[in-house]
Amino acid sequence: MRNNFNKILLLIALIVSIQMNVKGQYSISSPYSKFGIGNTNKAGNQVNASMGGIGYAFARNNVVNFLNPASLYATDTMSFIFDIGFTADWRKISTKDNHSNSFLGGVSNISFAFPITKSLKMALGLASVSDINFSTQTDSTITTGHYKKIFEGDGGLDKVIVGLAYGRKLTKNNHFSFGMNASYIFGNIYKSNTVSFPDSSSYYGTRSEVNYNVSAFSFDLGIQDFQKLKNGDIIGFGLSYTLPIKYPTDNVSLYYTFYEHAANEYVQDTILNNKTSGKISMPQSIGIGLSYEKPNKLFTEIDVNYTQWSKFLFQKNDVNSYLKDSWKANAGIEYTPNIYGNYIKKLSYRFGLNYDNGYLKIGEDRISKYGLSCGLSLPIKKMGTRININFEYGKIGTQNNNLIKENYYRIGLSLSAKDRWFVTRKYL
Repeated sequence: MRNNFNKILLLIALIVSIQMNVKGQYSISSPYSKFGIGNTNKAGNQVNASMGGIGYAFARNNVVNFLNPASLYATDTMSFIFDIGFTADWRKISTKDNHSNSFLGGVSNISFAFPITKSLKMALGLASVSDINFSTQTDSTITTGHYKKIFEGDGGLDKVIVGLAYGRKLTKNNHFSFGMNASYIFGNIYKSNTVSFPDSSSYYGTRSEVNYNVSAFSFDLGIQDFQKLKNGDIIGFGLSYTLPIKYPTDNVSLYYTFYEHAANEYVQDTILNNKTSGKISMPQSIGIGLSYEKPNKLFTEIDVNYTQWSKFLFQKNDVNSYLKDSWKANAGIEYTPNIYGNYIKKLSYRFGLNYDNGYLKIGEDRISKYGLSCGLSLPIKKMGTRININFEYGKIGTQNNNLIKENYYRIGLSLSAKDRWFVTRKYL
């Protein structure tokens, strides 16, 4: 047990060290990240992603699924699960007249789970909440000459998750569990507004900057119920609820003038340097999932999620009229030809799709999203350990009314390792 405890401490240290570089590695440019807290991300993994992002009625003994904390009860009573995922994202951003490309990647998630008692299981993890990376520019000419306006944003939020799940058999063929994720949210949101006169040395440029430093806690609740049928198949139901929460923020506002020389900027005068406090009001969210499984052969699931984004509030009086309540639907399937056959037949094939009507409405256009995904799970000799590979293609937004469309291609890779740590070995 002492050796196992040391391994757990080593993994916690690994999570902390990886966090120092995660956001810098994985924050892709998107003009729509200027709204709300940026592009929001669910705490899924590569297994979830390859099946369209499902997870509310999904539970495995070798996968850490934070989408529904009740699923953590599936962890074996004598096993330790470790999961780390990586993602590479190619994105084409286009209007009717112009387009640009970007590529970024890095660590997408890291988590592990282990039993506390036979009925109580625990998990720890690190995941992204949102990322912000945008820059828009307009050029104009007035009587004093040519000037440009630049709006920029950067940063995002991450969270450390502690999940607990308790479960038991209600009857011989019925299994029920409930769980909770307690998450520590942290990060920084930076936004700036710049006006400059690049062709004139007679006017100073001006820039206003605000840094919102976030430090808060959030909570997710979940239940799962699995009913075994007479033929051995299993029907699953899952429900997950995210409580509405307020994120306290420490704000640093800076307003100054500057001049440019030899492609460098030099501050001329600081007009404002102010520290305040505020809050970001995050909305409630609820997800429901239904699954059907032929054990070791076929698994299918359909999820629906509703998020009340109309209740989002950034700081005290900053009401964002662009944000609307959103609905999202996910569907996925996994097929394994023969778990007892040769290596090729033991491979698991995954497919999925998702649709989100979008929480942004600009003018008359809803910024919706849809995606298609597929994946492959490769078993390795160690029992319960798999390498998961997935690919996703999707579209966000539209080119109508001078808006922006994003096409993205995403490749994910993860290692889900399962090891028996809680066994006392006897030697003769």
